[in-house]
Amino acid sequence: MTSVLSVFKRARRPLNLLAGAIFLSLTLVFGSIYGRDALKNSVTQSRVRLATLQPDLTAKQQDLIMIQTHIGPFRAFREQGLVGRADREGWVEQLVASREQLGLPDNLSYLLKQPQAITEPGVGTPAPADPAAMAQGGAAPDVPATHDLDFELTGIHELQLLDFLDHYRTKVHGRFRVQACHLADPRQTGLWAQCTLRFFSLPETVKAPGT
Repeated sequence: MTSVLSVFKRARRPLNLLAGAIFLSLTLVFGSIYGRDALKNSVTQSRVRLATLQPDLTAKQQDLIMIQTHIGPFRAFREQGLVGRADREGWVEQLVASREQLGLPDNLSYLLKQPQAITEPGVGTPAPADPAAMAQGGAAPDVPATHDLDFELTGIHELQLLDFLDHYRTKVHGRFRVQACHLADPRQTGLWAQCTLRFFSLPETVKAPGT
């Protein structure tokens, strides 16, 4: 019995070290399994999140391509006065200036009508976003609109009228079309001309329906 205790006492330290080594090994094994499972779950979650975000990323890339494709024409339209707040005062001033520069008869009369909102077929007229601006004769910045400029001239010939419209088109800060022209009362000194120029203005940003 004494010899057994003696052997056990001598072997206790190595046995303790062996038990510690076994415990450490088991800890590392279970820790590795837990870490592997956690990493696997993390990778799975990352893949699911990536799959969820991929459509949004694709949509944003398509939007970027569209913006890059159309930014040039948009800037050109803005420089021409088609996009942004309508320069209504400038349209009238240039009309008078063009008449003076071409030396036409000093009997020009004009009327710039209130802007009219452009709506899609079947859609009601949207409420202006800036009532004060509309009351002052300016189109609301978030509403596409038309602006009719009526003018009359007497004692003008057809070619002079065409030159007048062409000169005005090249000088005015805006885009318009000749909506209507009426010529009457032909005399030796010229005709009576009444024309309507329809300007267009587009907002830089458009509100979504119902906002």
